[in-house]
Amino acid sequence: MEREEEYSREKNGEIIAETPDGGKEEKAYPPQENVYLAGSREIKSLPEERGASKISEFTGYLRFIQPYVLFITFVFFGALLAGYHSSANFPEMADQLMEGFSARFAPLLAMPPIVIMFGIFLNNAFVSLLFLVLGLALGVLPVLFIAFNGYIVGVISHIVAQERGLLFIVLALLPHGIVELPMVFLSAGIGLRLGHQVFAALIGRPTEIKKEFKEGLQFYFRWILPLLFLAAIVETFITPLILSFL
Repeated sequence: MEREEEYSREKNGEIIAETPDGGKEEKAYPPQENVYLAGSREIKSLPEERGASKISEFTGYLRFIQPYVLFITFVFFGALLAGYHSSANFPEMADQLMEGFSARFAPLLAMPPIVIMFGIFLNNAFVSLLFLVLGLALGVLPVLFIAFNGYIVGVISHIVAQERGLLFIVLALLPHGIVELPMVFLSAGIGLRLGHQVFAALIGRPTEIKKEFKEGLQFYFRWILPLLFLAAIVETFITPLILSFL
C-alpha cells in the first residue's frame, strides 16, 4: 500500500527523499518538461484529429437524416419531371411562368458579377434556412416548397431545351447544381426531420426537438452555408465560362 502511494506521488511529480534520520521528505516539482512535451504531441495531432472529427461528424449526421433527404430528392425530381411534361402540354402556362421568373431575376443579371454572386448566395442561403425552420410546421412546408421549385425548374428546363438543346441545360445546371442541390435537399431534409419530431411529440412520443433543432442549425452554418457560397461562385464565374464554348 505504501509503495502504491509513493508511485502515485512520483507520477504526479512528487519526489520522495530519505532524510538522515531515516524519515522521508516529500518534494514536489512540477513536471514542466513532461507537460510541454505532452502539449507538443497534442498540438501536432490536433489538425488531423479535428479534420477526422469534422468528416465523421458530417457523415454521421448525413446518415441520421438520410431517409428524409432521399424523400426530398424524390419529391424534387418527381416535380421536375411533372413540370417538364406540363410545359410541353400547356405552353401558355409555361410561358407565363417563364416571364415571371425572368422579371424576378432580370435586374440581378444586369449587375456586376460579384453582385450577382452574392445575390445568388443570399437567395439560396435564405431559402435553405427557410426550409429548415419551417419544417417545424409538421414538415409540410419544406415538401411543398421543394415540389414547387422542382416544378419551376422542370418548366424552365423544357423551354430552354427547346431553344438551346438538352446539352445546354445539362451544362447550365450541372457545375453548380452538383453542390447547390444537395445542400438545399439537406436543409429541407432537416426540416422534414424536425416536422416528424413535432408530430411525434403531438401524439405523445418522447422527442428532443430543441436539441435536434440546435444540431440542425449548427450543421447548416457549418456545412450548408459555406458550400452554398461555393456553388454561387461556380454559378457566377464557372458556368458562364463553360456555356461560352457552346
